[in-house]
Amino acid sequence: MLSSQNNNHMFLTQDELKELTDRKIPNAQIRWLQKHAYPFVISASGKPKVLREYVMQKLRSLSPESYSNQPNFDAIR
Repeated sequence: MLSSQNNNHMFLTQDELKELTDRKIPNAQIRWLQKHAYPFVISASGKPKVLREYVMQKLRSLSPESYSNQPNFDAIR
């Protein structure tokens, strides 16, 4: 997703933003970013701009436990 060849870009490219959010429409991308607590700014064209460094830090900080395929039964008690 975030290749080293794009490290000279401060913000995610539009293709990377589509890949991260799985959304093509800017308003849908904004809703996804808000839901997942990614900070962003909105450009003059109405598209979200996300700092590449923040995404890299956030993805590195995810623990393997957050990827469990098992249901969390404690959440329904």
